[in-house]
Amino acid sequence: MVETSLVESYIEDGRTLINELKRSDAQFSVPHFLVRSAFWLCRSEAFNWRLFIATPLVDQRGPASAYTDVQGVLRSMTRPLGISLQDISVISPNDKLVKIMKKAAHIPNGLSGARVARTRVEDTYIEDAYIYNLSNGQS
Repeated sequence: MVETSLVESYIEDGRTLINELKRSDAQFSVPHFLVRSAFWLCRSEAFNWRLFIATPLVDQRGPASAYTDVQGVLRSMTRPLGISLQDISVISPNDKLVKIMKKAAHIPNGLSGARVARTRVEDTYIEDAYIYNLSNGQS
């Protein structure tokens, strides 16, 4: 059972970061970060929450480049967030975990996200998660 709850401020800070990553793409002639999926997941073995951000940049240039971009956006923000790079994992949109989370929650239009708890999808047990509904129709 999850010992640590996901507080609303983390959900909002995650949403703020995702929106800033999307806005940061505007400075490039061709958007490159392209957030495809984003979700908070509590791994029961670690009893902590991580914000997973799926971007094709991981496949194109490697995770180090994606982390560098996230850190740059975090540093450029006018309001510091309650989350840091240590709370974030960047992964490929092709990662098995992304596919599992997409199957776990179907978020109706108009909702900003959905909570999924105590659910098994294929061979993966999801103790607790919050999945963002991304405005571009990709989650």
